[in-house]
Amino acid sequence: MKQKADGVEVDIRLTSDNRVICHHDKNTKRTTGEDKLVAETTFKELKTLDCGSWFGQPWLRQRIPELKEVFSCLKNQEIFIEVKTKEEIIPYLIKDMKNYSNKCITVISFYPEVIRGIKEVKQDIKCNWLIAFDYKDISDEDILSRAKDIGADGIGAQNHQRLNATLVSKFKDNNLSTHVWTVDDVKSASEYLKIGIDSITTNRPLYLRNELENLQ
Repeated sequence: MKQKADGVEVDIRLTSDNRVICHHDKNTKRTTGEDKLVAETTFKELKTLDCGSWFGQPWLRQRIPELKEVFSCLKNQEIFIEVKTKEEIIPYLIKDMKNYSNKCITVISFYPEVIRGIKEVKQDIKCNWLIAFDYKDISDEDILSRAKDIGADGIGAQNHQRLNATLVSKFKDNNLSTHVWTVDDVKSASEYLKIGIDSITTNRPLYLRNELENLQ
């Protein structure tokens, strides 16, 4: 939050003992040097791993956190939670979210069944369906139809030339908010804001905010 971000995005997975943790990859090899599948490892075992050293000295001996730990650090600031697994995580995620302000939470996932499952249990939790335009066979109509079917509140779209003013307008006409990932350059960020994008996921929040303010 020191980077003047409006919120954070985290990726979550489920451990073998049903703890919701923040970890992008399905195994720990890249971040810890030890190859353990998250789904087959207990939280106690995962907590022994150093997941920070690979990123740099300031993060030496950092441990994989539970989602609950992240909530306690944020104090009801905006959080986008990407579910990296399928619907088996839903009851445990719902439990962990109960003490955090629902208005600050957006659940995001590539899996339609996760979006549908969350909305069936917690209508007041915002859920965005993630789409990647690498799949050329998905039409605008397919996106709109599927989003409506699963009860999505918005679309989290890949930074791509297909995400243009026409498509954003279609989303808005269907009461879908529009979010884009990942944008790290000022030119793209400025263009997306002009066509009505609701939020931008970036690795450089402070840089983008300062540069965009200078353009005004």
